[in-house]
Amino acid sequence: MGGEERGPDEIRWVAQLNMLHSLAARLNGLGDVDEIGGAITAELKTIVDYHNCRVYVLQDDGVTLLPVAFRGELFSGYETETHDELIVKVGEGITGRVAEERVSLLTPDARSVDFSVTIPGSAEDVLESMLAVPMLARDDVVGVIVLSMLGFGRFDDEDQRMLEVLAPHAAVAIQNARLLESEREAARTSSALLGLLQTLTVIDDVHGILQEALETIPGLVECSAIAAYVREKETGAFRLTSFIGIDRPPIQDPIGSPAVNPQVAEQFLLSFTEPFILTKDVVAEIPAQYAMMDVVTDVLVAPLRWEPEGFGALVMLARTEESFFSPHDLRLARGIADIASLALGNATRLRQLERFHDLVESLDAVLWEAEGDDLTFSFVSKRAWDVLGGDPEAWLHRSWGEHVHADDRAGAIAACRSVHDLGDQTIEYRVPSPDGRTAWVRDQIHAVKSGRTGPQRFRGLMVDITDRKEAERALSESERKYSDAFRREREASHQLRALDELKSTFLEAVSHDLRTPLTSILGSALTLEQRELDLPKADALDLVRLIASNARRLETLLSDLLDLDRLQRGIMVPQRRPTDVGALVKRVSTEAESRGKRAVEVDAKPLTVSIDAAKVERILENLLSNASRHTQEGARIWVHAHAQESGVLLVVEDAGPGVPDELREAIFEPFRQLPGSRSEHAPGVGVGLSLVRRFAELHGGRAWVQEREGGGASFRVFLPGSAR
Repeated sequence: MGGEERGPDEIRWVAQLNMLHSLAARLNGLGDVDEIGGAITAELKTIVDYHNCRVYVLQDDGVTLLPVAFRGELFSGYETETHDELIVKVGEGITGRVAEERVSLLTPDARSVDFSVTIPGSAEDVLESMLAVPMLARDDVVGVIVLSMLGFGRFDDEDQRMLEVLAPHAAVAIQNARLLESEREAARTSSALLGLLQTLTVIDDVHGILQEALETIPGLVECSAIAAYVREKETGAFRLTSFIGIDRPPIQDPIGSPAVNPQVAEQFLLSFTEPFILTKDVVAEIPAQYAMMDVVTDVLVAPLRWEPEGFGALVMLARTEESFFSPHDLRLARGIADIASLALGNATRLRQLERFHDLVESLDAVLWEAEGDDLTFSFVSKRAWDVLGGDPEAWLHRSWGEHVHADDRAGAIAACRSVHDLGDQTIEYRVPSPDGRTAWVRDQIHAVKSGRTGPQRFRGLMVDITDRKEAERALSESERKYSDAFRREREASHQLRALDELKSTFLEAVSHDLRTPLTSILGSALTLEQRELDLPKADALDLVRLIASNARRLETLLSDLLDLDRLQRGIMVPQRRPTDVGALVKRVSTEAESRGKRAVEVDAKPLTVSIDAAKVERILENLLSNASRHTQEGARIWVHAHAQESGVLLVVEDAGPGVPDELREAIFEPFRQLPGSRSEHAPGVGVGLSLVRRFAELHGGRAWVQEREGGGASFRVFLPGSAR
């Protein structure tokens, strides 16, 4: 404005703009919704005179507006506490109406607004000016910022305009903070499930496992009560074995309640494998004798299955009659049920092994000792009469090994003497029993050493394992029967861990690659939105082009993710049409934006093959994008299309650093990128090469990478089909 002095309004607006720039940058760096709200209330106080400022955030139910920050005289000393009377619903009062209509409201006297609501306990005749502005992120309402000031007309249009510029920045910051909180919640959930798995692996009884699972659920799934049912093998009825009431006591003793009749259970057991929800209208039909609480709510049921024939269910009651279970709750319930089922199966097998051990220990056994030099018995217990036959005294001064069946004697004696060098041994051999039959003996042998010259004596325990040998044959058949089930359990556990790692990688990648173009789009749009700014036409066109470019980046990212999902689920089929592959290659190579300032040499003659042209175009675009990402500007890229005996070979080569041998398969996996990827050239999260391979396989072909002659990478895609 030259040497002219600025008026008060201009100075005020400049101060507000400076504050907005500073606050917007600060909000983007905060990762907590409460911190963002507190920063807004604190910074506004430096530029706008108010006696009360509140920041409301719309909750996941789409109805409740919760004050996450408030500042002013009414809450002096409690800036970070939540005031219950301030919680409102969309459409309720000034705050709720602003959220519903998505339009700011400036009133010199709040009492004059027909739909205003007075906070309980406050004076109804207080003259108060109010300014409420919705926080919008595109078309989504994120919350509302509300300013109050005692007196008439204490806010003006400049205050409203300043707050409307701040509100979109705050909305985006809050959305980003919520996304980060979702990631943190996913990590906490994974940690809780891992802790449950570690805890359950050391519990060896069904009741203890179910009780521990029930105690873990309230920390993961919001509910009012949890119960565990186990199906009785003999009757098929479902017996309540564990119960936890959280918000209210049960209407009857849960453990003493009658078992659920199998015919009744079948009516409400919608799945034997997957968690499901019984809505209130279905729950209302359950016979009264089985009811646990005096209210009817939605019920989440997670089936439990464990080897060999165990079956039960974890049952969760919703918090209130209005509460509902989300898809996230269903996934958590499935994870808990899978872990509990695995632990129940392990506990069952452990009890079987313990019973077998008790059986072995209860058998008659012979304790013996023999001299180390000639194996002469120096002691034989009285049980020798039953196992070896004859008076135990008769075995003294006889050599160890004489009781062994002639066919096993040489091997048994050699094994006994090897204990001195190899340590304790358990050997099994046959012995002639007193009743004339051949029995089996298990001998646990220990060397009692004395000095360095060798064993002074051997000590052992003989157990008649004839019955066990028979049991082993039966057990071997049982193990063969259940080996496949055990293998499936291990594979399921590995798959759960792999899915969790994939989810974490996906969230990290997508959150970064979505935030970058969104921030650019929002910043450009906000600049264009400021009516008082008189931008040159060229600058405005640059901003529009930037918005369009980043919008295309988002569209490409979402398209890649959707295509990857369809391919993984097997619901995509190629739409083959006779296509001039050579012309397609030339067109894509010329039009590809991702190649940047790089020269592309194309060697493609007219060649007609029956292909899905759209998918092949995506293959070429992704390969060109990948080549650009790993080469410098001004580099050269080569594209070839050649007919082969049974199809066509597409080749995209660059003179970049190439792909290490150990990563030539990994780079085709989703969300994997080479170190040093220049992500600014490629709007993706590491799915481009994965789509290249999947689209090639969709045609019945394949994709691979090898070293380019002369250095660099040579990506190759073979598509089968008759070429002409």
